[in-house]
Amino acid sequence: MPKKLRCDRCGLELSDRDDVGLALEGEDAWHASARSWGGEPRGVLPCENYLRCGGEIVVVPDWRLRVKWFLSRRP
Repeated sequence: MPKKLRCDRCGLELSDRDDVGLALEGEDAWHASARSWGGEPRGVLPCENYLRCGGEIVVVPDWRLRVKWFLSRRP
């Protein structure tokens, strides 16, 4: 499970494990809702500040996992 989710516009972060889990569970519902309005969803769910910022919560890559993967591949 990703460590962190962040709004692509205002930067609001979700890092609590339960919040991240709930957000990922509701991803399909958000995508269906956004498409029914004629939009194309960019993220997992709308930001809690969606009316003001118009942003969506996206998965933030964990750079430490990428470094660990890179180092494990070296001979």
